Amino acid sequence: MKIDKRIPPPAASKASSTKGKSAGKASAPASASDSLTLTESSNRIRSLESQLASVEVTDAGKVESVKAALANGTFAVDAEVVADRLIDQTKETLRRRPRKK
Repeated sequence: MKIDKRIPPPAASKASSTKGKSAGKASAPASASDSLTLTESSNRIRSLESQLASVEVTDAGKVESVKAALANGTFAVDAEVVADRLIDQTKETLRRRPRKK
């Protein structure tokens, strides 16, 4: 893939377009009377987001059982299940791939 250096990256184009818009205008400083009020639903969303951030995503019990099985040498891999999932994933990847005309 060839990189064309004449095209500015997205961050640079945003900065240049911002400069162009405010070039003729003086920006007003924020006054002491500016305020922001959040609605109750916005506060609730922020609260839920912080609660979700603290939730464990992994199943600690399952992780420990797999670790123990690996350490004991009793962890068994079902080759048929692995093969079926590989085939399914490959089929899905091929379906999503754009077709050449």
